[in-house]
Amino acid sequence: MLTVLRKLAAFLSLLGLIVAPALQAQPAAGLVRYAALPVRAALAPVMDCAALRGRGLPTLPDAGARVLSAEVVPAAKGRAEMCLLKGYVAPNIHFELHLPTTGYTGRYLQGGCGGNCGAIRTGFSPACDDAQAFSGAFAVGFEDSGHTGGDGIWALGGEQVRADFSYRAAHVFSIAAKALIGLYYGQPPAYAYFQGCSDGGREAMMEAQRYPTDFNGLVAGSPATIITEAMERFLWEARWGHDDAGRMVFDKAALETLHGAVMAACDGLDGVKDGQIDEPRACHFDPKTIVCGPQRADACLTPQQADVARRFYQGPVDAQGVHLYPGGEPYGAELTWGGRGGLTEAGIAMMDENVRTMMFLGTLPESVTLKTWGWDVPTLRALQKHGAIYDADNPDLKPLRDAGGKLIIWYGAADPAAGVDGMPDYYARLRDAVGGLDAARAFVRMFPVPGMYHCRDGYIPYQANMLGSIVNWVEQAHAPDQIMASALLPDGTPRHRPVFAYPVRATYKGKGDVNDPASFAGKMPATLRDDHYVWAGAAY
Repeated sequence: MLTVLRKLAAFLSLLGLIVAPALQAQPAAGLVRYAALPVRAALAPVMDCAALRGRGLPTLPDAGARVLSAEVVPAAKGRAEMCLLKGYVAPNIHFELHLPTTGYTGRYLQGGCGGNCGAIRTGFSPACDDAQAFSGAFAVGFEDSGHTGGDGIWALGGEQVRADFSYRAAHVFSIAAKALIGLYYGQPPAYAYFQGCSDGGREAMMEAQRYPTDFNGLVAGSPATIITEAMERFLWEARWGHDDAGRMVFDKAALETLHGAVMAACDGLDGVKDGQIDEPRACHFDPKTIVCGPQRADACLTPQQADVARRFYQGPVDAQGVHLYPGGEPYGAELTWGGRGGLTEAGIAMMDENVRTMMFLGTLPESVTLKTWGWDVPTLRALQKHGAIYDADNPDLKPLRDAGGKLIIWYGAADPAAGVDGMPDYYARLRDAVGGLDAARAFVRMFPVPGMYHCRDGYIPYQANMLGSIVNWVEQAHAPDQIMASALLPDGTPRHRPVFAYPVRATYKGKGDVNDPASFAGKMPATLRDDHYVWAGAAY
């Protein structure tokens, strides 16, 4: 039982369910460069917080709700004093709504969940955005996607609970939250925003695709748009990341050796040696070049480790080499492959919690295991059929455009879970659907953050103010050409680096401090890369 719990904890940790943003390593004071929020007049409450206790909202369309508790929470730890409401939206979507008692500016910010949800979060990714979110300028809300617990058992509760997790919970909670805000301040919010990462990013994408009028602006971080198909990758790494005796193939020393070799080979491909790989897809390092042998006895890989590293970078394929997912591990992510939270361990829990329970609803024969899983197109098709409800992969966002909505997509370029091939593929299909790159950039912009892992941390642990950027885009029509990423390097040196809206890239000017953003300029490639990824699940 202890082993099972450890595996589940690794899975939940990876996808950000247990580790709320408030528990992440916080940015050093004064490091992050924030975009100032547009000035708006503050609105005072028109009723006491306690008067909302027990309040029912039975007439909301498809969103009947009730407040179970209401209490004033004093200001603390950088958070303004709030009227905290706890309640539920029918049938079982529990929420918390934080209503500032002073300083509220007519803005509502809804946070996304993470992992398989089943818990109410307390902050945002990137964690630096908490400072603005809880400053008092925003009413802030979170929900649990309609179930309790992060394992997959909840999915056996019927179609309603699966629909709530997939797309309904965020939508109906937004309706209830706006109604409660209207009661407390005497008017509904003037602007509504959504921000989430991982599954929360998937929620943002689902909102953009299904309910384009719910929010004026959305921030989708490392969105799990094809969460069903991603199981192919996660199972693949769990399968090959262990030897026949069940031992981890990689130890810490091997991963450090591999990462160091990758950085030495690919760091300078963007024109400057600065300890980060801006475009991992340009890297083609072969792990076999550092296999132990007569000329290399130290800082080397075993033949098996080199083979498994190649499989990780490649991603899942069938016997004919057909890709079963858009890509594999990005170069630069190697230090995330081992230990608690790595996909090698987390994929074991995902076999049971996601594939067997959430998707196949208990119908998958017990004979199907990591070792017997069919790495072939028919198996992928069966997986897609059973888990279709969870995906948020529709690239046609014209309804969001027509509603005046704005969307920021961001992901870590060293994200081991998603992004480096999948998100450019999605953005390419979005461009196809809406009429080209300029048409897409008019309302959707994508930012790959170099060196960053899944929603947080990284070998360069960047933080970036996404919330201020989306607010200024919506309210001031200031489209974000760039977002400033900030990090403390291992030696304590601060680094600030502009991340430009894809496909523009940060280009070193040839001189100047690599930690100074003035040393870089945005450059549009002369020829745009064809980002459509050819794989068995491609929709083109």
